[in-house]
Amino acid sequence: MINRDWKEIKAYAFCGELTSAQWAWEFLRRNPGYQQEWQQFWQTWQDLEAAYGKPPDRDFCAWKNDPRAWLPASECPDGECRIDEDKVLIECALGGRWGFHKFPPNPEDDDPVGEGRLNWRPRSEEELPVLSGEATHLSQEQMALVFDLSLPLRPQLDQARHQLQLETSRRRRENRLAPKRVRLLKDHWVMLLRILDARAAGEAAQATQLFGDEAVREAVALMEKGYLELLRIPD
Repeated sequence: MINRDWKEIKAYAFCGELTSAQWAWEFLRRNPGYQQEWQQFWQTWQDLEAAYGKPPDRDFCAWKNDPRAWLPASECPDGECRIDEDKVLIECALGGRWGFHKFPPNPEDDDPVGEGRLNWRPRSEEELPVLSGEATHLSQEQMALVFDLSLPLRPQLDQARHQLQLETSRRRRENRLAPKRVRLLKDHWVMLLRILDARAAGEAAQATQLFGDEAVREAVALMEKGYLELLRIPD
């Protein structure tokens, strides 16, 4: 139980010097779910110590042969725990579930971070939110990701690169995306030039009937300003 008088701002003066790791701990230790799980874990841990001793006199072999010392590997779904025959040690399972490398600290411990009793697992960057094509009028070749400018950009850029690569591969597998290369597009561009030439000859209607409205719009767009975008396409 964390006993602080929430009405007394002085009770929180220590917060002025907290690191991000310590702030994370202050919030987690107030989580009722974590408090309950830790109490259950600690009771099991004490029972195991009563049976097999404490370091350096602990009987490690007997400890590890006790089913109470283990949980199913599914209890550590992120895969960071060492798995032994589809099971993981209870300290690693509980620690991993709440973001720790291994041993979960007591919620009543004021500063396991500063005292070196706690190591957070490195945070992997979460996937960036993806804007839907309908909302942003994106074409099949485009993808819009949302960046949080209040957070460091480098890890977000790394995550964006990963997401873009995966999405590119997926769309190509589904034949919904063709790579842009001059050799692959030249026949299409020839058609667009024919449209522009037909317009210049006063035969725009015939070109529209033959090639369609969308092709005409693309040809005009390339003629007016879009031609600069062709410079980005590799040979």
